[in-house]
Amino acid sequence: MTQTLRRRRGRLVLLLSGALLAALPATAVAAQTPIDPALPTPTVTAEYGCGTDGTAWITPSIPSPEWVNFQVGIPSPTLNGQKFQGTVHLWDLDGSQSADGSTEQSPVPYQSVYVPLSLEDGHSYGWYASTFDGTSYSEPTSTCYFTVDSSQPSVGDITNPDFPQAGTPGRPQKAAGQSTTFTFSGADTLPDGCDTAAGPDCQASGLDHFVYSFNEAPGSGAPKVVPGPDGRASVTVGLTNWGVYTFYVSAVDVAGRQSQPRTYSFYVPDQLPPPTAPTVDLSAPAASPRALGLTATGLLSDGPYEPGQVVHVRRSDAAHPAGVALPDAALTTDGGFRIIDHPGVGGGNTYTVSYPGDADHLAATGTTTVQVSRRAASLSLATNASAYAYGATATVTAHLGATYDGRTVLIYAQPAGGKKTLVKSGAVDSQGNLRTSFQVTRGTTFSAAFAGDQRYAPAATRSVTGYAKVTGSQSGYFSSTHYGSTLYRVYHHTAAEQLNVSVAPNKAGQCVVYRVEQYSGGAWHTLSTTSCAALSQASTGSHRISLTHAVGGRFRVVAGYLHSSDDATNLSTWGSWQYFSVVQ
Repeated sequence: MTQTLRRRRGRLVLLLSGALLAALPATAVAAQTPIDPALPTPTVTAEYGCGTDGTAWITPSIPSPEWVNFQVGIPSPTLNGQKFQGTVHLWDLDGSQSADGSTEQSPVPYQSVYVPLSLEDGHSYGWYASTFDGTSYSEPTSTCYFTVDSSQPSVGDITNPDFPQAGTPGRPQKAAGQSTTFTFSGADTLPDGCDTAAGPDCQASGLDHFVYSFNEAPGSGAPKVVPGPDGRASVTVGLTNWGVYTFYVSAVDVAGRQSQPRTYSFYVPDQLPPPTAPTVDLSAPAASPRALGLTATGLLSDGPYEPGQVVHVRRSDAAHPAGVALPDAALTTDGGFRIIDHPGVGGGNTYTVSYPGDADHLAATGTTTVQVSRRAASLSLATNASAYAYGATATVTAHLGATYDGRTVLIYAQPAGGKKTLVKSGAVDSQGNLRTSFQVTRGTTFSAAFAGDQRYAPAATRSVTGYAKVTGSQSGYFSSTHYGSTLYRVYHHTAAEQLNVSVAPNKAGQCVVYRVEQYSGGAWHTLSTTSCAALSQASTGSHRISLTHAVGGRFRVVAGYLHSSDDATNLSTWGSWQYFSVVQ
């Protein structure tokens, strides 16, 4: 039954002191009696802890052997014809069991002594040898000690940042000819039922070194590497050829037991492919309440991505036009990420995501804008009238209520059919008002806009209407006169009175009518009103009146513009009365 012995290198795991011996049962130390000092004390070989400077470790070929074999040397195997036999006393340091073994009396110097005691993993043992003449024992040898380690050590995960393990995401970061580092760890397993290495029954020899190789399990002479205090080690190599490799690592403990190899298969390319150009797909709600949680999600294409990679996030808003940095967002393996923010500034909040790139991917950016709610400020707009004569001046007043930090208002005017123009802009006064004036020639829409601040974003609009301007003049008269203060044109009865009219702004094709009245009995009486007559391209028209039967009469005539559904810019307007009289 073969046993293997190893010393712990450079450290003492179990101190074999007088205190330890004192703790052993008396029967264990002095089991072989009586002692005859005249008998020769045997010698023992340097095994099972004899001759060591620390705790010896053995690794039984059978995990729990029923017999232990010791080699005992008898200096004088025979004396005066008396044959001696070797004996061994063996005990478990926890006091649970002990046993003696001996050989038949034999005249050979070295004798094999078998002791019927079952060794247990993690247990520590003591033993000594004596010479026996059939009646008495010699003085025993010095006590030797050993600990059993029948458990294999283990190797933890193997990692390599340059070459992903076969079957896992990722692409090689290096090519053939470049050095790369493999990192791994190991441990020496404690016996079953032991949580910590404590006492004489829960011992493990500890990790001693690793052996490694490529493409086959480590054999005799395989390279070694010693672990650090944390049980980790690394190996840096240069792989000159492209192709598939398998890295093998086995752990070896102080007792000499070697673990089954752990493997790491990977591919080494001849050269690295060029980096891809990923895109950022960023999705966020179109609108979000201010100061509440907002979540945006995104996906960076062309994955996979290595653990620990991030995208940088920046938000710009009305208070931070240059942008403010937000916490980085971690990338999942497939390139997904999530942004959680609590925007405190209303209006458009633009989120910009940037990826700096790596060996496999170029840099990429993406943006999205979220409209963050703002309270509507109390903004009103008033004019001093709702309708104005042609060319009249309107007074426009904008009133701004409470705001957060902005007090600037802009007032615009947009005449019908014209462009919207800025009339005035500025800060409101202490009452919140901003006033301006504007000349009205047609229907005009006034609007006020508040530039907004971090929490308010209002606007107000008001429309006013302008009358068209109708201008009339007479022709064909031969003189003028006055009745009271009123100017009259004088016509012969053989002539024709003509009223010439122009309408502003240009109303080409629109309708104009004429009304004629006669003064009689102290009042004016309507004689006729014409039907609609279209204005010329120059927005002019005329009306002729026969005067054959009008001798001695006083008359007046007027033209009026009637707007249709095609004209939404001006109201219907009558011109001024034109007065005339007729003579023989």
